[in-house]
Amino acid sequence: MQIQGFKLLRLTVDSIFKDFDCGDQDLNDFIHHEALNFQNELLAVTYLLEDDIGNTCAFFSLSNDLLKDQDYERWNNLSRKLPNRKRRNEYPAVKIGRFGVSVIFHGNRLGTQIIDLIKNRFTSETNTGCRFILVDAYNKPEVLNFYQKNDFTFLTEKDSAKKTRLMYFDLIRMIPNH
Repeated sequence: MQIQGFKLLRLTVDSIFKDFDCGDQDLNDFIHHEALNFQNELLAVTYLLEDDIGNTCAFFSLSNDLLKDQDYERWNNLSRKLPNRKRRNEYPAVKIGRFGVSVIFHGNRLGTQIIDLIKNRFTSETNTGCRFILVDAYNKPEVLNFYQKNDFTFLTEKDSAKKTRLMYFDLIRMIPNH
């Protein structure tokens, strides 16, 4: 799956995104100053979405994660979706670490297309098992609404007053007849 009119590239030392601004200083600092270091330390891989003339329109970073039984109110609901013989105390996941869309593209569904691309990659183009996508979403109404519109669910209410909220998407929903 590709996003029409854009190229998806892995961040390299030669990547150019000097004019990129997603409207959030923390995310801008990450892409401009930290993303390559995270990648070099094998902590996260960052991908850039570029238009046909090479402008960076969005970025996201991914890392391996694990969803563990840690007193989450929704754990039993998650576990019950699996047959008894396959239930575990932990499940493989991927985490969207950082995700920013250029202010130029706010409101045109580019973010949703990227989320759909990630969902597709981890159900049909992956080399490992991955059941969930996790995100520590900024606890801001516009950010939480974005993830909820893309079918992410809060894992707990215990983080409702914190800076970020842990949300998840169950990738099994992408598999037909499930």
